[in-house]
Amino acid sequence: MEDAKRLREDWAAKGSPPCEHPQLTKEYYLGSQTGDKVCTTCGHEFAEAEWRAR
Repeated sequence: MEDAKRLREDWAAKGSPPCEHPQLTKEYYLGSQTGDKVCTTCGHEFAEAEWRAR
């Protein structure tokens, strides 16, 4: 979650350009999976229902 937060901050500093979310990775909090996924480019978080629909 902290890595995703940093990615979102960096992406916002770039002006938040559109992102195709080319790669998603599992999100972890305190070593446990949250069930969500995160874009490795911009840090956008996807709830399980969102990433399953992609």
